[in-house]
Amino acid sequence: MPDLVRIRHSGAAAPIRIALHLFDLAAYEVLYRFSPVRNHLFFNGGYLPLAADMVACPAVAGEEPNAMMYHLLLRSMVADLDPRPAALVDVGCGQGGGLLYAHCLYPVAELAGTDRNGTVTRLARRNLAGVPGCRFVKGGGKDEIAFADASFDFVLSVGAPTYFGLTRFVAEAARVCRPGGIIAFSGGYRQGAHAVIEAELRAAAQDRGLRFIRYANITPHTFAALEADIPRRIEKLKRVPWPFRAYGWKWADMPGSAEYEEYVTGKRADFAAVLCKP
Repeated sequence: MPDLVRIRHSGAAAPIRIALHLFDLAAYEVLYRFSPVRNHLFFNGGYLPLAADMVACPAVAGEEPNAMMYHLLLRSMVADLDPRPAALVDVGCGQGGGLLYAHCLYPVAELAGTDRNGTVTRLARRNLAGVPGCRFVKGGGKDEIAFADASFDFVLSVGAPTYFGLTRFVAEAARVCRPGGIIAFSGGYRQGAHAVIEAELRAAAQDRGLRFIRYANITPHTFAALEADIPRRIEKLKRVPWPFRAYGWKWADMPGSAEYEEYVTGKRADFAAVLCKP
C-alpha cells in the first residue's frame, strides 16, 4: 500500500491529509487514463502458483496470475461453502477482469462492479459489454459501497478493503450482503502483523453479526507473483507520465521502493479472508 494512503488514514494534520488524498485520487486517475495500465484487465499484483482447478477463461488470457487472485476468493477459499451466487458484486472492480473471471465460474450470476475511479468504471463497462445485465456504478469518496442494502449474495473485493479500512469495509459489505451470503476479500498492509489484522476482522465480523470463516496469509504468493512480473512492470512504467512515474514505481512495489523492501524483510502482510452473513 503506498505511503500516501497510510498517511491519509493517519494522525497527520488535516491539510496534509487532504492534500495527499487529492494527489492519491489524481494519481489513480492519471495511471488509468494515460499509462499502459489501461490496456490490462486487472490492477492487482497477482498470485502464484496457479491453482490446478483454475478455469480456462479466454477473456483473461495472458493475465492468469492476476485472475488467480479472484480464483482464490471465488473458488479456493469458499469451496466448502458451495457458493451459487445469484447476484455478485466486485468492490474496487478496476477494469473488470475479476468480473470476467467470475462470469466464467458463475455464468448465471448477475454481476455488478463499483470503483472510485470513473475512468476504470467506463473501461469495465466496455470490457464486459458482452455479459448481459452487468452493471457498474462509480463509487464516491465516503468509503461506502454504492449499492442498496441486501443487494448481493456474494460480495467480493481485491485490495479495496485496505483503502476503506477493514472495520468500515466489513460494515459496508455486511450491509449490501443478503442473508446467507458470502463476503470474500483480500488486502495488504506495510509493516502489518497478521495477528492484528485477523483480530480486527474477527471483531468487525462479530459486531455485524457475521460468521468468521477463515483468514489466510497470502504474502508468499503475492510476492512470488511480483518477482515473476518485475521485467514486464519495468517496461510498462517507462511509459507512465512524469511526475507520476515515481509514484507508480512505489505503487507497483518495485525493487528499490520501501514497499519491495518490506516484502523482502517480512514486514509486508497480504491477506485473504472469508465471512458469511447468517
